[in-house]
Amino acid sequence: MSARFGKWLIVATIAAILAIPAFFFVARAITAWRQGYDWAEMDWDDKGHTSMTDFLRAADIGKRPVDVNGQSCVEYFIYRDGITVKIVCPQRRS
Repeated sequence: MSARFGKWLIVATIAAILAIPAFFFVARAITAWRQGYDWAEMDWDDKGHTSMTDFLRAADIGKRPVDVNGQSCVEYFIYRDGITVKIVCPQRRS
C-alpha cells in the first residue's frame, strides 16, 4: 500500500465517520422545521427563549386541540407516548 493511498484512506474514513452523524442531524432539523411551529412556540420548557435543543425536540412533539375548563386550548404532546409537554390557552380579556 502506497503512502498516498494510506493518507486518502484515512481522510475518507474520517469523512465517513463525520458524515453519518451530520446526516442524522440534518434529517432531524428538517423534520423539526417541517412541523410548522413558530420559533417562540417551541419554547417547550417556558424558559423565555427557544434554544437549538428546543428546535430539534420539535420533531418529536405534536399538537392537538383540548378543552380546559370550557376553554379551547392547544396541547403539545410527545408522539412516542402521548405525554403532555405543555398546554397553551388564549389569555382571557378582562
